Amino acid sequence: MPKPFIMAVLNEARWHKKTSFAVNAPLLDIDLLGINLDGPSVDWIVDEARYDKVFSETQTKLGDPQLVREIPSYSDLKEAFQSSLLVPPTNLDELTKEMRGMEERRNHPSRYPRQMCLALDTNIAYKRLFSRLTIGSEGCGIRDYDPTRIQLLIPDLVEREVSEKVNRKYRQPEIELFKKAFKNPKLASNLMNCCYKEGRKALNAQAELGALRELYATWEVTGGVWTEDKERRDGEILRTLAKHSQVESMDMLFISADDKATAAARAAKVPIMVIRYPYDMPRMVAYDPWLFVELLFDLSILYTVVNLKGVGVRIHGEWGGKTAEDYRAERVKVVSEESSPIIEALARDHRVMQRLEKELDLKNIR
Repeated sequence: MPKPFIMAVLNEARWHKKTSFAVNAPLLDIDLLGINLDGPSVDWIVDEARYDKVFSETQTKLGDPQLVREIPSYSDLKEAFQSSLLVPPTNLDELTKEMRGMEERRNHPSRYPRQMCLALDTNIAYKRLFSRLTIGSEGCGIRDYDPTRIQLLIPDLVEREVSEKVNRKYRQPEIELFKKAFKNPKLASNLMNCCYKEGRKALNAQAELGALRELYATWEVTGGVWTEDKERRDGEILRTLAKHSQVESMDMLFISADDKATAAARAAKVPIMVIRYPYDMPRMVAYDPWLFVELLFDLSILYTVVNLKGVGVRIHGEWGGKTAEDYRAERVKVVSEESSPIIEALARDHRVMQRLEKELDLKNIR
């Protein structure tokens, strides 16, 4: 089903009085957060010490040092909260100010003959910042946000940097190790032919780039020489952007989530804004219904599956046979237990949404 079906799951849970539940990662058997739909509020988030204990136990059972990187870390969990915008950047107001300045320039071209564009670093695609701003703009304090009036530059090298990560899938030897290390061997068996963690993240970043092209005014920037060395590659991206800016007589601001990009931007004489996120995870976060859907979506990709405990529903972000098109369309697989109190309602919602899909773009409905 398309991603908005997650909202249908939450609505049915609330309607059936299943309002307080934990979101669980069944492969690690750890509760990640607690939600109260009546609040509505995210009541708690797993603390780092508890998470690291489960991580270490799984790491020991897995043994293989290469596959240890496939266990989502606490940093991965933090990034999921950040990419959902439930934990927004600390300097989001600075970015907002720049975007308002872009609006001012567009409204008065005679005073500002050189228009301003935002150029995206690869890590911003992974953070999914700009697509989620269109969902949570009011909650983030951005009123009357019109993405079609924001010009985004997407370098070809950024797109290639993302696509290069999508290349490996789990095979039988890895699956056998997962079955011994993870808490749910049956679910571990379902990972056959699924992408490695970095591939799943990269496919999610590709979905972001696709969403940006639908939502924003985007400009593809070609050029630059591909290199396996990341530092040199960053330099190539920035020099390509600098040349594009000069040829097109425009001003540009490079948006990155990496402090290290500052030195390369300075060398290429490209203005940069580093997007910063809180280092520590909060105990709880403000609830936003649509951003919470984004969080569940990203968690389902990171952990391959999450379980809504007490609701009797699992949300799979990865499964054997999931295609690149499924990722581009941001589809999930929703599995109900036979004992789930909402199974009949979800089956009805499924039928209704299938009919609606023929008439509406459900992915971008808010």
